[in-house]
Amino acid sequence: MVSVMRDYRHGQQPQQPAATIRKPPRHSKAAAAPAKVHTSIPWRLYGRALIWGIGISAIAWGGWMGWNWVREPQIMPINTLRITGTSARIPLSVVNAALRPYVAQGFLWMDPEQLRRRLDTLPWVANAEVRRVWPDRLDVTLQPYVPVARWLGSTGQMVDAQGKLFSVPPSQVPDNLPNLEGPADSSAQLIQQLTLFNQILAPLGATVVDLQEDRRGGWRCVLSNGVRLLLGSEDLLPAMKRWVAVAPQIKEYLVSGATMDLRYTNGFAVAMPTAATVSSQ
Repeated sequence: MVSVMRDYRHGQQPQQPAATIRKPPRHSKAAAAPAKVHTSIPWRLYGRALIWGIGISAIAWGGWMGWNWVREPQIMPINTLRITGTSARIPLSVVNAALRPYVAQGFLWMDPEQLRRRLDTLPWVANAEVRRVWPDRLDVTLQPYVPVARWLGSTGQMVDAQGKLFSVPPSQVPDNLPNLEGPADSSAQLIQQLTLFNQILAPLGATVVDLQEDRRGGWRCVLSNGVRLLLGSEDLLPAMKRWVAVAPQIKEYLVSGATMDLRYTNGFAVAMPTAATVSSQ
């Protein structure tokens, strides 16, 4: 306090005590630069990865080569074929032609189900069974269709006893089969009616050679003696039985081309062909 007052008395500004200025410490260039860290390359890890990669590749390549080797048909060939069910309609040469590409695949890789489907497409083959017998045999069993009637004339389609439709070349359709015509899904019903009609006609020694069902459900048939019968959609069997019971009494009317209308409840009508009508006069 005394020194400050002294300075005022002499007309001088009071002197402030000198501030102490601290200079930042000088750091050496070596301290300012980051220290270098030396890391070693993991050659051992890289080597292991390389060995594993080569090993996996070798295994994959070996597996691929082994797979191709096993798939070779000559490793396990089919040396024996046993085929049953061939006939004049299913010749052995046709069956062998269908078997050849499958047999060439070898015992292990031949697909029996695929071969069975191929054989089912052959004409006259109703069902085929294929079985592999260890170690080198192939058994093939064929079941042929047994035709009962032609379907829609001679278009190549026929019907078996169960009413199943099947197709063959038109030139192979037998000539002595009855003809059936009707809606597309009525083959089984027509076969059933054909069987019943033939049973009723047996006392006359006649059979049905042509049977038709129209869209309204009416029935028409032509007998082996050429007589044509017209039936309605109801009471078919009773009407035919009544006619069969009377037919021996009207033998003179049972000529080829005559038409018997059985759609009456108490009788039937007869329409004679022109030639027969004239000769009877």
